[in-house]
Amino acid sequence: MTIGADDELLQDFLVEAGEILDGLGGQLLELEQNPTDTNLLNAIFRGFHTIKGGAGFLALTPLVDVCHHSEDVFNQLRQGERTVDGDLMDVILAVLDALNVMFDNLRGGVAPEPAEAELMRRLADLVAGKSPAVAAPPSPPPLPPSLMIRMPPSRPCSKQRIAQSLV
Repeated sequence: MTIGADDELLQDFLVEAGEILDGLGGQLLELEQNPTDTNLLNAIFRGFHTIKGGAGFLALTPLVDVCHHSEDVFNQLRQGERTVDGDLMDVILAVLDALNVMFDNLRGGVAPEPAEAELMRRLADLVAGKSPAVAAPPSPPPLPPSLMIRMPPSRPCSKQRIAQSLV
């Protein structure tokens, strides 16, 4: 779906929220070094909150959804309900990548697509206090019997038979 890239409200949002999004990148890198910095946690929370608010006003639901869940994670961090760790940072940096793609789409006049379901699941897991580990790929289905190779029953192997087969 195309979006009015010349819409003045949208352009204002892209400029102001784009600056916040750019700032979030640096703040997240700083957070890795200072994971208990309350002022930094508050600033990151406000960044996601502000982007969410503007996106909501413009009915950009994919942006709202990602920012809302991210905001929830940072609210838990601010409240001391969880701590910053590698898994959390992996998810939040993936969120930042997804938001940048959505912003690029908007700048090109294309409505943003929802974030990948796996990213949203990992964010929801963080909010629920679970480990946001990447889901293992599904196991391949078993082969149908018609494609299976039938092998004759094996015979016990002896050293002598192995030696004879090598000659």
